[in-house]
Amino acid sequence: MVITTTGIAFTLSSIGLIVCSFWFYKAFQKIREERPGGKIGVLMSALFLSIAIQHSILAFGGLFFASNPEALYAILTIDYFLLSIVSAFSVYMLFYIISPKLSPWPPTILTLLIGIILVSLIIEVHPLPFINTENSIDWNMPQSLDSLAYFLLLFNIGSIFIIFSKNFFNTETRYVKIVSLVISVLAFVGIINISLLFTPLLSSPSQRNLFFDMIMGGVGLIFIVVFVSISFIISHRSKHFRQEKID
Repeated sequence: MVITTTGIAFTLSSIGLIVCSFWFYKAFQKIREERPGGKIGVLMSALFLSIAIQHSILAFGGLFFASNPEALYAILTIDYFLLSIVSAFSVYMLFYIISPKLSPWPPTILTLLIGIILVSLIIEVHPLPFINTENSIDWNMPQSLDSLAYFLLLFNIGSIFIIFSKNFFNTETRYVKIVSLVISVLAFVGIINISLLFTPLLSSPSQRNLFFDMIMGGVGLIFIVVFVSISFIISHRSKHFRQEKID
């Protein structure tokens, strides 16, 4: 079994996104107890969990099937099918939150169609991924498919960036502002990361893949540290406040 940087990076990002999803679920569960109604918190939690599941597919392939091209091809196909759904979900959330008067369905359906076209082309081309010289996985897709993949990822990450950037300027709650800032910054880093991956700015595809994996792993670690820390601080302060009321 060959453990690649791709497997490690997506494992860290999956864990970080799961922690983030759990934080949103708990936070909005508490808000709904105080102000019943609304489903944005549940939807945001579901969005981050769905991205975590999509990342975990690549983590699984990068950890356990890195030396099997056919298995990686199957994982790539499944992953982009899930990415199509996740990206459509992100676009839906963007319009649902930012422009509730506009119907989110036309851009959502368009995003899903782009994903379906990409998956169909992947099945037709049948790329065989391999481990490159930097011990990361090269998915070995032609430029035309890379372009579709880039736009699909851009719709996904870009929607999250816009949602939380706007929320950062609109909210007055301290912790929500911190969370919005962290997620919007990490989403911006993600946009830069995929742009570097899909454009030949670095000298070789192997270097681009390794650089992408390093940033992806770093983003996952930041997600873990930030949301575990915020959860710990809020929990500690809540216990301290309850203790003061008892005293």
